[in-house]
Amino acid sequence: MKKKWFEKLLVESIFFAFFLYFIFFILNVVFIIYGNIYYDDIGNVEDFYEYWKTFVNSLRYDSSSIAIFTLGYFALGLVLFWTEFRWVILWLYVLAVLGLSIFVGMYEIVFFEIYGDVFNANLYGALFGNGKIFANPQIQKEYTIAPKVLIGIVLGILFIAIYSKIFFKIVRDYGYDPLSSIHSRSTRRESSIAAFILFVIFALMMVFSFHGGFSFKRVDFSQVIKPIDNQFLSKVSTGAFRNLYLIYKDHRKISNSHFSDYVSQTPLEATREYFHLDNQNTSYDLKKLLTKKVNNHSDVKIEHIFYIIVDGLSEYHFSEEYNEIGLTSGLKSLLEDSHGVKIGVFLENANTTMKNIDVYLTGLFQTELPIGSMLGKLESFATAPGIILKDLGYQNTFYYSGLGMWQNLEQYAHLQGFDEVYDSTHIVHNAKLNGYPLPYEGAWGAYDHHLFAFVRGNIFKERYRPTFNMILTSPHYPPYDIPLEQFNVPLEEIENLFKHTSYEKKDSRLIGSIWYQDKVITKFIQDLSKTMPNSLFVITGNHYDREFPKIDMSAKVSKTIPLIVYSPALDLKKRNNIGSHIDITPTIVEIVAPDGYAYPSFGRPLVSNEVIALVEKNVALGYFTIATDRFMYDKNGKLEYFKDGIARNNDEELASSLYKRLQQATALSWWILTHGYEVKDIE
Repeated sequence: MKKKWFEKLLVESIFFAFFLYFIFFILNVVFIIYGNIYYDDIGNVEDFYEYWKTFVNSLRYDSSSIAIFTLGYFALGLVLFWTEFRWVILWLYVLAVLGLSIFVGMYEIVFFEIYGDVFNANLYGALFGNGKIFANPQIQKEYTIAPKVLIGIVLGILFIAIYSKIFFKIVRDYGYDPLSSIHSRSTRRESSIAAFILFVIFALMMVFSFHGGFSFKRVDFSQVIKPIDNQFLSKVSTGAFRNLYLIYKDHRKISNSHFSDYVSQTPLEATREYFHLDNQNTSYDLKKLLTKKVNNHSDVKIEHIFYIIVDGLSEYHFSEEYNEIGLTSGLKSLLEDSHGVKIGVFLENANTTMKNIDVYLTGLFQTELPIGSMLGKLESFATAPGIILKDLGYQNTFYYSGLGMWQNLEQYAHLQGFDEVYDSTHIVHNAKLNGYPLPYEGAWGAYDHHLFAFVRGNIFKERYRPTFNMILTSPHYPPYDIPLEQFNVPLEEIENLFKHTSYEKKDSRLIGSIWYQDKVITKFIQDLSKTMPNSLFVITGNHYDREFPKIDMSAKVSKTIPLIVYSPALDLKKRNNIGSHIDITPTIVEIVAPDGYAYPSFGRPLVSNEVIALVEKNVALGYFTIATDRFMYDKNGKLEYFKDGIARNNDEELASSLYKRLQQATALSWWILTHGYEVKDIE
């Protein structure tokens, strides 16, 4: 064993990591240069800072892969410490990693040219589908794959030559050159101090690389990644190996899912029972079975629809005990006449933002599958509100105060019928352009007052054409860094109200941010109601905010959110006083579509223009929970009564049968996601 082998291994490992960062940077540069030649929109880059953000973001995304490759190198060196032959094996390992990195980088460029996107679910079809697309001679000729292979080979030879020269110099000379060793060159023993310092440097480098930033815990990329205006640069900055990992992970979850995961029936049995079918057909068309017809004789034409999803808005926010501080006084004011209604019991259809977005965009129940990763092979859903309202002649726009690249949200929304997608990048740019007061954004995205100012400006530009606008507000999470003082939020009154309660956090800014949301949204609605009275506003929360300030939290508190429907041009009537997110799309369609219009949906209208008797006995299908007008029942078999609900002898049996309907609806949603609309038993 030669001297200083451990020091040498640490130096080699650190050098290997830096060299990988260099290679990944060069591959990103090659991708962008290619984009300048091939992708027209690259010319829209406004300043050099966009490129800088692209490189920084891409290296942050790639850092975990670099850490894994480097740790593999280090572990291999430790295992083979006893033989000098280890340096040959390590060099071969480096060749394999460099070759793989170049291959994946160049492969993604080809993939992008064919599919207009970085690696997504289309990759499985390209590799294993009909004809194995990249092996097809016509594809190779059409997309000039051969020159890209040649570029990859040239880059590979160049990188290997550079690395080999430095690698063998370290192997040969380290410990003999006084500048290369902290310890004296005259000794053949390891230097404990040198080895310790190098190991600390290496360990910190690996920790920071694996976590994607200077942090000892995994960085939340939704907060630290800098938004990029140019869509091409935004896509290419996400990291090829990271994209491959996400595809693999999600593909395994999707491919390992089964109809039986949701309900203990065959697809045909579940279909017959859910839709109350008496026949014994061997297949059914779910699109037809889900079809509903509008009953609307109103002469009022709704020109603009605003589907506002308020992060963290919960039913308990409307409790009378918070009237003292006017916590939701703005939204409550919309209910003072017949122009606004609020549903009595309204369930969430998921417990996280992204899972709820799946429900909003698709019109399907939450299946726990990562739909965003299926975009490459996913089609538009007939139940999607964007598809239905586009068919009704509306221009669809999706607004999100966070990053549009999060969870492929931009591409996802486009696929489900939205013509335009705007995120925090556009909102902040608009705020700067108009000279709005700072700050523009916080830890979780653009602030809501800037979001709604941006929406208002866009609507005025489009005021002569019908529009459907889905708006997701800024996330309601710590550190609650909204500039509340600019909006005269009564922080002192809020603090006094909670001073003598059992609420542990006693954080006035938390409750203050709810107060702020309420007033900002209400002002937006009031302003547009004056200038565009033929508008419809639907306001709901995405999920319970998990911050109920009491110990005795009930299922009703943790599972319910508000739903308010308001239009200054209509006298609205409730059809049902119980519902969930899945019912919002049919509610909108019932109000705005012409009489007799047919559309598919798992939900049913809760509000109408027509005077129809209120359905007293009904059920809401939520997220692992169902509700009636008397009780709630969850997946654990817990039955909880609320209001003046009186227990009856068959309640357990009734609740179990209603929960089975939720399971069937979820299973059928899974079927649509994975098999389409024709349902039949799987042999």
